[in-house]
Amino acid sequence: MEPIETRLQLAQRAVCEVATAHGLPFNQAVVLQNLSNVIIHLAPASVVARVFTTTGTVRVGEAWFAREVAVARHLTAAGAPIIPLSSEIEPGPHQHLGLVLSFWEFVQILDEPFDPHQAGRALRSCHTALQNFQGTLPILALISEAQQLLDQLIAQSEFDAAEAEMLLRVSQRVAHQMQQLPMQPLHGDPHSGNVLNTACGVLWTDWEDVMIGPVEWDLASLVATPFVFGTDRDKAEAALDGYGRSFNNEALDWCIEARTFVALVWSIILHRQHPSPERQARIARRLQWLQSRECR
Repeated sequence: MEPIETRLQLAQRAVCEVATAHGLPFNQAVVLQNLSNVIIHLAPASVVARVFTTTGTVRVGEAWFAREVAVARHLTAAGAPIIPLSSEIEPGPHQHLGLVLSFWEFVQILDEPFDPHQAGRALRSCHTALQNFQGTLPILALISEAQQLLDQLIAQSEFDAAEAEMLLRVSQRVAHQMQQLPMQPLHGDPHSGNVLNTACGVLWTDWEDVMIGPVEWDLASLVATPFVFGTDRDKAEAALDGYGRSFNNEALDWCIEARTFVALVWSIILHRQHPSPERQARIARRLQWLQSRECR
């Protein structure tokens, strides 16, 4: 496996070379995050680059990232509460050095955590703005992608036979259940790490996983961790209150199971590139929780 340091250095080089080629003046490339994607601030410019590293090893080409930019343009024009694309440089997506990257506006993140009620309300605003998005989006893309990744993990002996059989049943069940629900364009991955408390208010970011699906999928993405791990349930309920209790509770339950399945698969992929005891424990808990659903 390519060392993490090498991948990070390659991402920094790609960002600097693309920014320079487009005439953006900056003094330094400051790494803000190095997880599933690398986030780099081109200081002192008000520009942040997102480089698709871990996801880029799974998703071939730039289709996912082109959809993200298209949706972000639509939401920005609609005045939705999101981190906007950069106006100082062509946002992209750009391909360079085998990586895909895009450019966004730098916003000041406040020290105080975001208000979950406001996060839910902001997500509802984004859903409303997305209803008239005219671009083409895949249907339930994260589910079908996770099913393909599960097949690969099973082939690589990531699970024992009983676990593999259970996860195959889960993947088929949740896909069938979600296909029965009303659908619309969604964020796709609105977990608590993708909503920020900024000087401009509570804003959503990271639209890479946009897809067509039930609104309960996005709500499940926001509250699944508290429901599965038993932490911050009050914040999860506040987020649901902020969104508005117009959703289907049974559908939300199905989608929490679907979200946990997808999160399990991606946690394993992330753990392989960024191993940590905490992530391993979370993998074990998600697997245990999905097994417990089988016994209901």
